[in-house]
Amino acid sequence: MSHTTVTYKGSTQARLDMRWLSDAAQRAEGNRDIANREIMAGNEKTAIGELFDIRGSFTDDEIVLENSNSKMDYIGHALAAGSTITVKGNCGHYAGAELTGGTLKVEGNVSDFAGCAMRAGLIEVSGDGGHYAGSAYAGAKKGMAGGTILIHGNSGDFTGDLMRRGTIMVVGNIGDYCGSRMIAGTIANLGTIGKQVGVGMRRGTLLLPHKPKDVISGFHDCGRHSLGYLTLLLHELRRPKSLFQSLHPMRRRVQRYMGDSAVGGQGEMLIWIG
Repeated sequence: MSHTTVTYKGSTQARLDMRWLSDAAQRAEGNRDIANREIMAGNEKTAIGELFDIRGSFTDDEIVLENSNSKMDYIGHALAAGSTITVKGNCGHYAGAELTGGTLKVEGNVSDFAGCAMRAGLIEVSGDGGHYAGSAYAGAKKGMAGGTILIHGNSGDFTGDLMRRGTIMVVGNIGDYCGSRMIAGTIANLGTIGKQVGVGMRRGTLLLPHKPKDVISGFHDCGRHSLGYLTLLLHELRRPKSLFQSLHPMRRRVQRYMGDSAVGGQGEMLIWIG
């Protein structure tokens, strides 16, 4: 598959607005036009050509971003179906925000608000995720509404806050307030999880390997169940290449907790028992 290589050659410590990368992929602009465009580097405007070396055509199927760092925000913003951005390094805030069907692969870590308000597509992070993965923008009420976020490392606090649809898969550990104010969707985890799990949760599914140490009073034990639909869910979780593939495809015996009753919620926290 042909690809365009974009290499960061600057040394600025200012934050960079990387929304231009998705725009270039969708508009298939020429390299000269892109190089002359200006982006925000901190509080100043700087020509893209002064910061990045571009090799290839944006008509290619994939963009490879090299020498990326945590100062680069909005990488993969609103990326549409059919486009792929592979990041060789770390990402700043809002990686894959408002994704509409494209694929963002990060060979490093991402900062806060990765995949916030995304609607479709895939975000795969080989390292760790920050806080508020798959959530809403600060002050907004609509979080992730579709697609998949796969984090091979750990995820921070408020993972899936205000989540509406879609799937978040975290191989490592998750911080506090996971699934807070969740409206629908699925969060699956293979590690440990912090405090206040599912607080304010109305619907949706939390699939966990162990019972959290701190189960809020709004969740009630509904006993042990063998849930048939978990076979279909496991089929989807095992689709991407990750440690989730180690889960047996017919595993469906769980301890079920329902909540958060404090908000009239009917979400479920499922703990594997077999």
